[in-house]
Amino acid sequence: MRRHPKYPWTSNPLAARMLIFLSRHRLPGVTRLFLYYLGCDIGLPLPKTVFLPHPLGIVIHSGTRIGDNVVIGHQVTMGGRDLTGASPQIEDGVYVGAGAKILGDVRVGRGATVGANTVVTRDVPAGAVVVSTNRILSSRGYYALD
Repeated sequence: MRRHPKYPWTSNPLAARMLIFLSRHRLPGVTRLFLYYLGCDIGLPLPKTVFLPHPLGIVIHSGTRIGDNVVIGHQVTMGGRDLTGASPQIEDGVYVGAGAKILGDVRVGRGATVGANTVVTRDVPAGAVVVSTNRILSSRGYYALD
């Protein structure tokens, strides 16, 4: 079982490993049924290096780009804000807390931490912590890989 390079207690349970596999291979019927069972709507092939500790209720737009060693909590939404189709870019080593919403054409920098139930609608610098609605804290992110 693969573990996070900095925090070895973070890994993917069986349901997450199956979700990553099915998002990459898109088996007709089976993928749709499994996504429905977990309450997920994932429109892109997830990277093999993503971590989904609790893979329930995750919604990811097909145009979203996700880097390596990204941790995504449950009930996370990553998608557009309007009809333009602009989607977020999540760089390497980002931690996205449970219930976070990352909306629109935003970039979340390498090693940033997005707090639980945070709404992100503007760019987040590398290594930063963002909470509430676009409130960027001066402290460094706990999950930052550097």
